[in-house]
Amino acid sequence: MNNKIINNLRNFSSLFWELTKAGTLIVLLIVLVFLLLGDGSGPYVRSVILNIGELISVITSEAIIGISIVILAWFMISKMNK
Repeated sequence: MNNKIINNLRNFSSLFWELTKAGTLIVLLIVLVFLLLGDGSGPYVRSVILNIGELISVITSEAIIGISIVILAWFMISKMNK
């Protein structure tokens, strides 16, 4: 039963990772459209760009350091398990 739970968690983790990559690519595509078309790119694209700008202004250096530590720990733990 323990192996089944671990396999389910791995499947969920890989699905979550793929969805995260897809979402990131969509946001990058929207940014590219904005860079190419400028203000004529439409209200949705402009709202995404404004939200990204607000997110960047809210994130502090302490939060960036914390996120970096969590990502580094995750990579180290995943490397130890292999």
